[in-house]
Amino acid sequence: MKKHFIFIAVLFFINAAYAQQKYWQQKTDYKIAVTLNDVDNSLTAFEQINYYNNSPDTLSFIWMHLWPNAYKNDRTAFSDQMLENGSTKFYFSEENKKGYINQLSFKVNNVNAVTEDHPQHQDIVKLLLPSPLPPGKSIQIETPFHVKLPYNFSRGGHINQSYQITQWYPKPAVYDKTGWHEMPYLDQGEFYSEFGDFDVKITLPSNYIVAGTGALQDAEEKKWLRAVAETGKNIFKTAPLSTSTNKPKAEKTIIKKEKPNPIIPSAATNKTLHYFQSNVHDFAWFADKTFIVQSDTLQLSSGRVIDVYSYILPAHVDTWKNSIKFSKQSILTKSKWLGEYPYNIVSVVDNAAPTGGGMEYPTITLLTADGSEKALESVINHEIGHNWFYGILGTNEREYPWMDEGMNSYYDYRYDSQYPYPQKDSTVFFKKRIPENLSDLLLQTYIKLKKDQPINTSSEKFSQVNYGIVAYEKASQWMMKLEAELGKEMFDKVMQAYFEKWKFKHPTTEDFKAVAEEVAGKSLDAIFGELNTKGTLEKPIKKDIKFTSFFNLKETEKHNYIFAAPAIGANFYDKLMMGVLLHNYTMPVTNFRFVVAPLYATGTKKLNGIGRLEYDKTVGASDARLQFSLSGAKFTGGSFKDSTGTKNALQFSKIVPAVKYVFASKDPRSNIKKYIQLKSFFINETNILFTRDFVNNKDIITYPKENRYVNQLQVGIENSRVLYPYNGTFQAEQGDGFVRLNFTGNYYFNYQKGGGLNLRFFAGKFIYTGDKSFTNQFKTDIYHLNLSGPKGYEDYNYNNYFVGRNEFQGASSQQIMNRDGFFKVRTDLLSSKIGKTDDWLSAVNLTTDIPKAVNIFNALPIKIPVRLFVDIGTFAEAWEKNAETGRFLYDAGFQVSLFKNVINVYVPVIYSKVYSDYFKSTITEKRFLKNISFSIDLQNLKFSKLAPQTGL
Repeated sequence: MKKHFIFIAVLFFINAAYAQQKYWQQKTDYKIAVTLNDVDNSLTAFEQINYYNNSPDTLSFIWMHLWPNAYKNDRTAFSDQMLENGSTKFYFSEENKKGYINQLSFKVNNVNAVTEDHPQHQDIVKLLLPSPLPPGKSIQIETPFHVKLPYNFSRGGHINQSYQITQWYPKPAVYDKTGWHEMPYLDQGEFYSEFGDFDVKITLPSNYIVAGTGALQDAEEKKWLRAVAETGKNIFKTAPLSTSTNKPKAEKTIIKKEKPNPIIPSAATNKTLHYFQSNVHDFAWFADKTFIVQSDTLQLSSGRVIDVYSYILPAHVDTWKNSIKFSKQSILTKSKWLGEYPYNIVSVVDNAAPTGGGMEYPTITLLTADGSEKALESVINHEIGHNWFYGILGTNEREYPWMDEGMNSYYDYRYDSQYPYPQKDSTVFFKKRIPENLSDLLLQTYIKLKKDQPINTSSEKFSQVNYGIVAYEKASQWMMKLEAELGKEMFDKVMQAYFEKWKFKHPTTEDFKAVAEEVAGKSLDAIFGELNTKGTLEKPIKKDIKFTSFFNLKETEKHNYIFAAPAIGANFYDKLMMGVLLHNYTMPVTNFRFVVAPLYATGTKKLNGIGRLEYDKTVGASDARLQFSLSGAKFTGGSFKDSTGTKNALQFSKIVPAVKYVFASKDPRSNIKKYIQLKSFFINETNILFTRDFVNNKDIITYPKENRYVNQLQVGIENSRVLYPYNGTFQAEQGDGFVRLNFTGNYYFNYQKGGGLNLRFFAGKFIYTGDKSFTNQFKTDIYHLNLSGPKGYEDYNYNNYFVGRNEFQGASSQQIMNRDGFFKVRTDLLSSKIGKTDDWLSAVNLTTDIPKAVNIFNALPIKIPVRLFVDIGTFAEAWEKNAETGRFLYDAGFQVSLFKNVINVYVPVIYSKVYSDYFKSTITEKRFLKNISFSIDLQNLKFSKLAPQTGL
């Protein structure tokens, strides 16, 4: 009996294992009747879903996606992700641009059914079934619904009366062998839906032209389109492209150009269009009154003939004139390489939304190109290719984006090699230096910085940059490597077998691997293992050293470039400086980097320059970085003309060794950067010394060179998020006789209609390490804390660029720097500046954009970037008994920011009485002009702002 029991148990587990391995998927058939209201931009609809439970499980509920609710408010996953990816356009959108779905009333088999809210997401509900749904049975779900269409922020909505109707109806989430896949709508990360048949009737004003998933069933509408075609008014006719030729014969095309986006009233009557398509997992449609339609037929290798359509906005007619040809070429190549296109129609639709790229739906795609025909061909090919990857091979794109984007991108490269686009010779200089594949260049940079992520990462977990360079580019390179591993002929057999076995199903990475190993007849564990690892796919080769001019980003995998270019500089004392710039900064970044720029000064006849050596290496497996650097500079910081008329240059030089540690990111999508840095400044300065020779009764002027040092510890944090970004820096400095402590923080408050307010806070403390004697006060004067923005002579570490570093007259004397209290008013002509202290100081600085509604400068014929500033501060001496100033000082005025905030001009308008008294007593003429100050903030030129998330 015991043996029999064991035998039966073994059989049970074998059968259970077999049952678990047997593939199944649910089926959903839709009947939808929808009416478009183009006055309030809404849909009113009724939906019937036949849901077939092909799973081995009994279902008591069904998760339903209500994705229009992603646009309901700023508390959705879509809104959060848009912010994380650097866009506030939806978060700050007006209420009338948002969207939602409502008026739902579910019935299941004609019995009222209730729903429960998802615990986290507003665009998902749980439909509770009145009675359980056993395996092998089906139910009918029906509901009315109303959609308020949003402005097209992402993939769908409307632009005025141009409609992009996508993800618009209630749809069941996928239930597969791993369970339910309820997921919120996201901008980065696409979809996963069940296959079925769609029977859709669309009612709208009769002067709209509609493009939809599947085949139009209305004979009258087809007849009308044929009549339009015969008039040549807004339809193109091109020669058929069959499998026997790749070059269609050119025919004369009739083009009627219209004004872009004309406002056309709705027709007085409505029409109802009927669309049907089987074996698809989604239905999208697009409507516009101005579409120009291009159409033709295409014969496939099997002899089957399909329809090919383009729906074009009038403004893009010239760029789109070959769109049908591009569509045909894409269909034919994918049909040859993968498997024949199974549907009877394919359409591409010109997107009225300004966003670039495209988005695919079964049999139809919506796309935007950058205005060039080359870009259009690329986008059409890519988006039509998605009919295979994601359309027919219905992978869970949210979980396996590489199986959609990466596989499709691989075939983009094959298409480009078959249909190369003619290159223009007008940009030979850049053509020689910039590679065609910039995505690979950025990918290799990310790999070098260890900021890349594995190919087999889910969409929502990718950083925004990695989603493009890994899910698309690196995954396509992995496909190329698989082709090289198998050979092209075997690779094509693998892909064709994969397509044939898994079309109209939901394959995973493991399913693809199983087909590849079965067809290839060998284990592919090693290469498939690379899908789950970071780093490069190819072993690096030994590089040589190559000299070249300016820059070169080509073949960086072969060469360590050293670049040479002319260099130019200027300041008040050295005048024009000319020299050469030598460096090895490139992409991808190298561990060892250097830049040196010797400059000959025409004014002082001196050899000046700057230089920097650094070794920057990631630490361990993370993206933490340890950087050692040595930098230096030599320039003239002032001049003195003696009694003989000789001008003597007062030069300075500095050498700065440093070490910096950048902490690892805990999350690849994080915008937070933390670091700690140690620096030492060794500074040599030429000073002026006046002495008296009492023997010969004359004055003697000498120019001794003096050395000093400053040791600096800096700890910083920065969150570069797009909404309310902030940063904070604590700094401790020590030199001969003093310690200087300070904290600087910035917090930016975004305004809903653009711009914002920046709040800066500063607090500092100065400490003598010896006696606070008059001598020590004088010796440490340049290190004292300033309420006003410090002048050039107070830039004790020579960190900022000053036009006239030690000038007290003329325009160059009006330059200040963003440090300490950063008041914009100056009291440089006093023996002791107002608000300068060797104790403690604190200040708050506010800078705000002016709202457009009240910005009087908008009335000017040219746009002037004017802001308002307010500074409030206090310092130790203001709290002493009988203080000469009030405890709190202030100033306020206008700020003009130029060249991305690199140059800022400040015009104080109101300020504390102590400043007013100073101006009246000291500045006797041109008071308004002389009270203006400016800063040159080269630190605002950050590469990280040009290439976000690179960490550079």
